[in-house]
Amino acid sequence: MPHSSHTTKTKITVTLSPEVAHQLDSLLKDSEIRSRSQMVEEALRRWLADQVQQEIETKTEEYYRSLSANEQEEDKEWTTIAAEAAKPLWEK
Repeated sequence: MPHSSHTTKTKITVTLSPEVAHQLDSLLKDSEIRSRSQMVEEALRRWLADQVQQEIETKTEEYYRSLSANEQEEDKEWTTIAAEAAKPLWEK
């Protein structure tokens, strides 16, 4: 999930425990990533994407939990209809 940017980057300082810094350096030896900064940026980028995904999952769960019994039944019916319509595509 490498990301390159032609914009100016913001410099920040991060303090890590010696153990984490050692693990980071060990990973760098066997990686295509060239620097600690690049590795930390990639790790943060993935973490941020995970946060967005978790938020989507939470909102989706909240939505389905908020449905009335009638709405839940209608949703099941639409799911059945969609599955039947997609079945020929899955069998290819």
